[in-house]
Amino acid sequence: MNQSAAVNAFSAAQPPLAATILAAGLGQRLGWRAKATLQIGGISLLERLVAALQQAGMATVSVVVGPYREQLLPLIERSGAIALTHRLASPSLIDSQRLALDMHQSRFCNHDLLLVLADLPLLGAADIAPLVSAWHRRATSVHAQIPLVDGTRGHPLLLSRHAVAQVAAMPRQLGVRYWMQQNPEAVQSLPRPNPAYVTDLDTPDDVIRLRKLVEPLPVLWPSPCAQPEDR
Repeated sequence: MNQSAAVNAFSAAQPPLAATILAAGLGQRLGWRAKATLQIGGISLLERLVAALQQAGMATVSVVVGPYREQLLPLIERSGAIALTHRLASPSLIDSQRLALDMHQSRFCNHDLLLVLADLPLLGAADIAPLVSAWHRRATSVHAQIPLVDGTRGHPLLLSRHAVAQVAAMPRQLGVRYWMQQNPEAVQSLPRPNPAYVTDLDTPDDVIRLRKLVEPLPVLWPSPCAQPEDR
């Protein structure tokens, strides 16, 4: 079998992808707001991202939520995603990764995993699809894939089911980044010029820039703006 045929056969044998959105952040620098509730043209970032993942072929979409459950759970239900609820008052990114990995291991162990942050307002199905295509064409030695924009790592991150199992077996204070640092030969970086993979929302200035990028669509926070339940 030549190399091209081998890659095609590997792609055909690939397990399906399940996606998990990490949306448990406190949004402290944005005035204690749930980032994923920000609306573009009247539709929340969370609902936009779930729809993009579904359109890109994800078998299922889950969402990790933390202290903004009251605001996020209705959006998750409306979008047809699965809620994974944190009970920690201030979950870290690693805490959220761990909850996502635990759920994936228990419910979707025969799937590969796509992990993505909730605050990527420009990310759509057309941006996700080429990453999925590259994932299905990857070499058999690759167990993680991440887009690279001008030298900056972005999202989504894709992990094979074998990588998920390996990360899940590590001490719980360690996350996906540590596993990638320890296994660089298994990580595929995809250089891409697309800013959607790295445009996130951390500060009020980021929201101002987003308004300029998507105008004339309105970019608004839902009202009223509630505080985290556990604060």
